[in-house]
Amino acid sequence: MLAVFDMDGTLLNGDSTALWLWERAKRSPLRLMATLAVAPVAVPMVALPFTRRTGASILLWIATAGLSEQQLMASCDDFARAFAQKRCGLAWKPQALAALDGHVAAGDRVVVVTAAPTCLASALLRTLDRRVDVLGTSLKPGLGGWIANIHCRNQRKCQALAEAGHGARWAYAYTDSLDDLPILRAADKPVIVKGGKAAERRLFRAGLMNGRAAAW
Repeated sequence: MLAVFDMDGTLLNGDSTALWLWERAKRSPLRLMATLAVAPVAVPMVALPFTRRTGASILLWIATAGLSEQQLMASCDDFARAFAQKRCGLAWKPQALAALDGHVAAGDRVVVVTAAPTCLASALLRTLDRRVDVLGTSLKPGLGGWIANIHCRNQRKCQALAEAGHGARWAYAYTDSLDDLPILRAADKPVIVKGGKAAERRLFRAGLMNGRAAAW
């Protein structure tokens, strides 16, 4: 069986991309000034579905301007190393890892589908040393930096799973956000984390009568 997991807010207790970009910005006065200058515009854009890709690309470009592909990968590896050494404000959620490990032990195939860049998600998940596949946002070079190519969010997550050979249905889906409603609706057993009565009401309003809330 196939178990699909979101990463940020589901497996992790925060936003990996935002922390990675901020760490890169802090290392350079020019990047930091540029990030702070555009943040009042770019950050609200990231919060809105229709402008999210553009807002994210602005911040991503500032953080990666001048990097080759090899340097980009090295930056993700460096961040993952700092993460593994607990030198950044990010951690795996114990209950989430327990759920993931349960699927691995049962012989299920586990796929992490995330809006984070694939290179960053892959670097972070390598620190787990678990048997999981990773699908994320692809990046492309642009004007001397890197920007989002295909943003892996909402319905695009289902498309990414189909293109990777996983079909249109799966046994389990775990996420913290109803932005992932398409992958929840395609699951036999959808789970929304950050549980409680409010989460249960969100599932009910979304028409997910087979869904459940998990208190992660």
